[in-house]
Amino acid sequence: MLPAGMSHNKLLPSTSHRLSAHSETRVMSSEIATKPEIIVVALSIHPHRGSEPGKGWWWACALSSHFRLHLVTQEHSREWCDHQSIVKSDGWSFHTTPIHVTSWKFPTGYRQYLAWLKEVMAVSRQVMEQFPIQGLCHVTLGSFRFLPRYDRLGIPYTIGPLGGGESSPLRITWKRPVPFQDKIKETLRPVINNSFAVLPHLRSCLKSARLVLNTSRETERVVRRMGARRTAVIFPDAYDSPVDVKKVTAQRSLQVDSVKKQIHLLWQGRSLWWKGPDLALLVLRRSLDAGLCVDLTMVSEWDNAFGQGVRELAEKLGLTPHLRFVANMTREKFLELSRDHHGMLATSLHDSGGIPLIEAQALGLPCLTLGLGGHELAACPEAGVSKSPHQIEAFVTRAVDCLTRWQQDPGRWLEESKKGIIFSTQFTITRLAKDVGEFIVPALMKS
Repeated sequence: MLPAGMSHNKLLPSTSHRLSAHSETRVMSSEIATKPEIIVVALSIHPHRGSEPGKGWWWACALSSHFRLHLVTQEHSREWCDHQSIVKSDGWSFHTTPIHVTSWKFPTGYRQYLAWLKEVMAVSRQVMEQFPIQGLCHVTLGSFRFLPRYDRLGIPYTIGPLGGGESSPLRITWKRPVPFQDKIKETLRPVINNSFAVLPHLRSCLKSARLVLNTSRETERVVRRMGARRTAVIFPDAYDSPVDVKKVTAQRSLQVDSVKKQIHLLWQGRSLWWKGPDLALLVLRRSLDAGLCVDLTMVSEWDNAFGQGVRELAEKLGLTPHLRFVANMTREKFLELSRDHHGMLATSLHDSGGIPLIEAQALGLPCLTLGLGGHELAACPEAGVSKSPHQIEAFVTRAVDCLTRWQQDPGRWLEESKKGIIFSTQFTITRLAKDVGEFIVPALMKS
């Protein structure tokens, strides 16, 4: 699916020209020269951003310890990474695609991404013609719904970390006071996810992969149904901000007295009902009914139908005096806001993973979460509520019990805060490097 007027015959000479230019950098140190060479496919790579570009960067860095990288990506990724020292010291080569994904609006984004994946196959073949490629890693965009026919390249390959196979448990979906159309969407989500198991090209790609990494157990189950043979569940991101455990703990120790007077809870999420704002409101309502002094700050986009629905629900529950709605803000301002709170309500029902829980715990906020999706790996098991039976009543009861312990014994809150801070320190590039060494290296290097 190339742009009008462009054929593969016209594309390949220009691609070959780029590869020849990059091949001049191959004469480097003997250490780099002896590393096995692999292709790393990443839609975007950025050393200072989150989400997909951030994953591209951190996984490339982790892989770079074991392999010499040929990165197949978009042109802006090369521009973003050009001045990073590891690019030159480890001999990274960028092989960029002429097609870009400029939007994720349906259906434009999907058409562009499918066209980009075709470019990935063409460029990968060109790289294989000019370099002794021993394998391929498809890192981002991690979706089991769209994958190239890597099985036709004739080299070992790994896929992931993949996300997106998560879905809300039905026993939660239908008991929530959310719009009916959202209940229908959540009910159909697992059906739609599992429907991809019947697509032959996806089954062939996943079945032939040496390894498929996943960001949650839910996604792992989906890709298993689609034919994946060897799978693993890993945390997909790296948190590169320094965490000073003593400093943050000391700052939190100054708030012990305030916890006894008033617990300030924080909720943040996109304007989507599966982020669970209603569950956060229910925890607040039950806490107040139990005689606790608690309030809640909710950060999202409120100037829409979702925002109106959440406000109406809050008013119906009589929570207006105990609740503050705050518009989305910059990361820096959100971190400042977080420091004034004591805990985070992480009520999302099917996130793949990500940094928010790690970031909250690094700042000393224990999290109250159902432990669904990627939150199972991201929440400290010794702080707040990290897991619960996937039932609304059970989660709310455990959350209120936790808040009661904190208010009756603020020292317990401080202890859990410190455990969460320590827990957050393990989600670094070192952790990704360990996963690469444990899973990807053996998968690509075995005969």
